[in-house]
Formats: sequence, C-alpha cells, structure tokens
Amino acid sequence: MNLAKYDLNLLVALDALLAEKNVTHAGDRVGLSQSAMSGVLARLRYMFDDELLVRVGRQMERTPLAEEIIEPLRACIRDVEMLLSSRLKFNPATERRTFTIATSDYLSFLLLGPLIEHLSELAPGITLRIIQVDDTRVDQLTNDVIDFVIMPSGISVTLPSQALFEDRWVCAVWKDNPEVGDGLTEGQYQRLPHLVSGQESSGIADRHLGQLGVQRHIGASVQSFLLAPFVISGTRMVTLIHRRLGERLSLCADIRLIEPPFEFPQIRESIYWNPRHTNNPAHLWMIEQISEVATRV
Repeated sequence: MNLAKYDLNLLVALDALLAEKNVTHAGDRVGLSQSAMSGVLARLRYMFDDELLVRVGRQMERTPLAEEIIEPLRACIRDVEMLLSSRLKFNPATERRTFTIATSDYLSFLLLGPLIEHLSELAPGITLRIIQVDDTRVDQLTNDVIDFVIMPSGISVTLPSQALFEDRWVCAVWKDNPEVGDGLTEGQYQRLPHLVSGQESSGIADRHLGQLGVQRHIGASVQSFLLAPFVISGTRMVTLIHRRLGERLSLCADIRLIEPPFEFPQIRESIYWNPRHTNNPAHLWMIEQISEVATRV
C-alpha cells in the first residue's frame, strides 16, 4: 500500500468522530468547525468506502467497520503520539489544541474561570472542553478520548494522579428552617429529609455514614451540586455540600451552613491522567497550570 496516497491527518479526525459519534463535538476536539468536520467525514467515507457513522433516530451510530477499526486506530495514534512526545517540545504560547477534562460541576464552578483567565495570557491557542464526570470517564481516559479526570482521591483508580486541594463537607439548610438552630443534633440529622446532589456526593458520604451506622432519610436527589442550595430553600431538607462551594453560593441562595453532627474525612481532589502521557510535555504543562490555579482556590 502506498501511504503517500492518503492524508494520514484524517486519522486524528476519524478517532474523534468515532469516539464522539457527533460531528460538532468531534470538531471541537480537533479544532474544526462543524462544516469543516462534515467535509472531513465525507473524505473519510470515500477513503474507507464505508459510511463509518450512520444516523439512527436522533443519534449517529458506528457502522460494523467503524467498530472494527476503532481500537487499532487508537493504538496507532497513541504510538505516534508517544514517538513525537519523546522528541518534540511543547510551546504553550504557539500551541493550538483542545484539552478535554471530565469533572463535576462543583469543580468547574471553582476552577474553570480562574483557569481560563490564567491560560489566556500564557497559551491563547489552548481551548478547554469540560464534560461531566461519571463512571464511564475513567475508561475514556485510558482510551485517550479525554485528557484528564478531576475527582476525589480514594476512589479505586489505578492511574497516575496529583493532589490539587482539600475541602470538607458541611451541612446546608434553608436559612429560615424553623427546626434547625445554630447546630444539628444526630437525631435531627437522621430525622430531617435530605437532598443528595451529584453522582459522587451520595456515594462518598453514604459510604462513610454507613460505616458509622447512620442512615439518612433521602427526600430528593438532583444531579447538580450547584442546584442543591436553591432546591432546599423554603423546605425542611438538609444537604451536604462542599464548604468552598457552600460559602460562595450562600451569597446568592437562602441557606445557612452548619457543621455536621458527625465527623467526615477530608475531601482530597486530584487530577488523573493516562500513564502513557506521564512524560508528554503538553500534559505535564497542563497539569502544572491546573495545579497552580487550584492552590489559589
């Protein structure tokens, strides 16, 4: 086969398309507009003589051929990246690329604004794509679909990581909750209805409470940490919230922060990455920037 006949740059775009199954999101990953990415998809379909992605209802799904080549394609790109990262230097001032980070809305709220401001001077060509962390993101990290995951330490993940900062749990209640004074007793904590928020919140907190033999009465749940202080307004509900987030949101939500009647372990937030990129200059630089911003938070 004569490789000179093929534009191998298209393979990077193909990897993004097969991972995202969405032309717009794939374009965001590689820095192309939707129309440009549609043109790339047309060229790839011609190259492989296959549709690669077909519309099923409102979504795009991979064809059997696309499913067959997705893993060899990623392995090929990883090998090339490792080859190049061992020789090339990373210049943040001129680099143009997108870093995809999976994290919670709590951490996005605290870190994203200061991080974008920090990068605007050092690396104007760097774009951040923030997606919601969930149970599938670690797999996507090891497959190089995303670059970093930021989440609490202590979750069973055998990946390289670096600690960013610590926080702790506090309780939040509606500021005019008639049943709660300056503190919460253990009895009140177990009797009042609770609002749980975020996919990681209830898991971490309830595991610890379970070890203490404490059961919460769950009245409602929401996916977003940011919603919780506003949802409990005007109710009897109690919610656990990160102290830093609670202090900021108490300025605009009708809540009071109260120390919980049980001692909770510190929350240690860490950044995780694929071990293949431990010596990648671009990844090392970004980890350093995120760590620097996190120390200011």
